[in-house]
Amino acid sequence: MTRLKNLSLVLVSALAIVFTGCKYEEGPGISLRTKRDRIANEWKVAGYQIDGTEDAAAKKTFISAGDSIELILVMTRNYTYAMDMSYVDGYVSPSGDKLLAPSSLDTRTYRDISSAFAAGNALCQKLYKGGKWAFGDKYKSINFGANGNGDLSYQVGKDTSIFKSNIIMLKNDNLKMEFEIGGKKHLISFEPKNKEIIKD
Repeated sequence: MTRLKNLSLVLVSALAIVFTGCKYEEGPGISLRTKRDRIANEWKVAGYQIDGTEDAAAKKTFISAGDSIELILVMTRNYTYAMDMSYVDGYVSPSGDKLLAPSSLDTRTYRDISSAFAAGNALCQKLYKGGKWAFGDKYKSINFGANGNGDLSYQVGKDTSIFKSNIIMLKNDNLKMEFEIGGKKHLISFEPKNKEIIKD
């Protein structure tokens, strides 16, 4: 009986490795969490490279309003995405809120901060309105589509995505994606703002 249990455990482990193994340049080699669960979070920017060179100015475009508000990429398990604003870690908002919402500031201030991000941030300009996302190229890339675009996993030739990225790393606590913006490669490293996945 013990031998049967051990064999079952080995078989389950082998299947988990096969189905969650990774082909990303920087890993992970093996993960027991699905790719969709790993990517579902609110991601803040940790590093920014353009054509292989660190670009502090591009990274700074994710922080605004006296260094208290940051731009984040929200990816959900139900295949929606958005660029959102959040208070930086360690900042306590007057209302105690974590995510910035129109109700936490007066409407004009909220719109002004949002517009400043949209005007000065290359990624925000591409993904500003949010929408649907889907894995592409056997989970090696992500296709971003506009709201109401429905399922992006169409056959080749019927691709309705508005923007694409290559996944370089997809770990629970580290995401690296490469975008082509203005003919240059933008490699953006993200860290999660939350320990838990975004389920909705």
